[in-house]
Amino acid sequence: MGKSDDPQRRLRQLQTGNPTTLRVILFAPDRGCDEQRVHNALRRHKTRHTHGGEWFKEECLGDVPVDIWEFTEPWYRDDPDWWKR
Repeated sequence: MGKSDDPQRRLRQLQTGNPTTLRVILFAPDRGCDEQRVHNALRRHKTRHTHGGEWFKEECLGDVPVDIWEFTEPWYRDDPDWWKR
């Protein structure tokens, strides 16, 4: 989890040297102000190898605050399996 002006570029940077395939599973433009609240909501889903509290299991999506989904990119709402791709 984090903030970025260019999420795809940031994803490529994080993927370099990482053996696990990473993917953006939620993108809410201009909602950086909600990052701490989302961190708190997802706390129990942190991965064991968390470095700095930024990595979460995929099943955390059910605990993302409902109002955050209103700000996600529209294509996320049109495909229920988008996060698996």
